[in-house]
Parts: sequence; structure tokens; C-alpha cells
Amino acid sequence: MPGQPIPSELKEKGLIWLLPPYCWSHRQIARKLKISASVVSKWRCELVEQGLLPENEKITSVDVEDWTPERRFSVVLETATLSEMELADYCRRTGLFVEQVKEWRAISIQAHEKKLTENIRTDRALRDAKNKLRELEKELKRKDKALAEAAALLILRKSSMPSGTTARKTDPSHGAA
Repeated sequence: MPGQPIPSELKEKGLIWLLPPYCWSHRQIARKLKISASVVSKWRCELVEQGLLPENEKITSVDVEDWTPERRFSVVLETATLSEMELADYCRRTGLFVEQVKEWRAISIQAHEKKLTENIRTDRALRDAKNKLRELEKELKRKDKALAEAAALLILRKSSMPSGTTARKTDPSHGAA
């Protein structure tokens, strides 16, 4: 008992996704279009018969959820200079999807931009801290000089007094009686 016929728009989308530059897997297309993977497999056979896809093309699904960020980034680097067709071929050979690679590329760019912004902020903060340190050191030197000058004046004042006497402030209100 065959199921309901697939609308032509859905089939057209599925066929497009089977071909480069997309090269999606049967499961991904079936999931996206909410149809059976065997239907997508039949569509692929039609494309092979028409000569639009090679017969020996084996699409393997790779579970990229377990991939480390480093491995994903290495794929981004490997595919950075590839054209759409070359990228589709690469994805077919490795069992990836073009959309995954493009998403990883976008994530890498965002991470780089975020890091660049953080570096700029850090550089500004560091420059401000250095300027503040310079100002504080300048102020400290000025105060050290003032303190040294005050100490020298005190020593001079003490040394200019006759020995045995101490410096005393005289208060004019107590006058001599």
C-alpha cells in the first residue's frame, strides 16, 4: 500500500539537496522534508540513472556531535579556499554537510572577532593602567623631593642654632613680663 504522493515542490527540494553543492545525506533530507529515507534513496537512484550523480557515490553519515572544536576548526581551515563545488565534493568524501562547514566557519569568525574585541579592550585597559602608574610614579617623585627638601631645611635650622638650645616658637600674646 503506497503512501500519499510527495508534492513536486518537496521532491524538487530533495533533488536539489542531493546534488552539489549541498550533497545532503538521505537521512538529513528525509528529516528536513518529513518523509521516508527510502523515498530519498529512490530519488537518488533517479539522479544516477539520469547521469547527474555517479553510481558508486557512497554518502556516509558522520556523527559530528562528538567532534572536538579543534577538529571542526581544522575542517574550516582545510575548506577555506575551496569553491562551492570543491566544498561539496569534500563534504561528500568526508560525510559532512556543506551547511555544517559553513556554520563552523561562521562560528570561527565570530570567535575571532570576539577575541579581537577583547584584545582591544585589554590593550586599552593596560595602556590606561600604565598611564596611571606613570602619573603615580611622577607624583611620588615630586613628593619625595618635597619631603627631602623639608628634611634638609629642618636639619639646617637645627644646625644653625647654638648648641644646647632648642627651637621654640614664641607666642606674642604671652609677652615678656
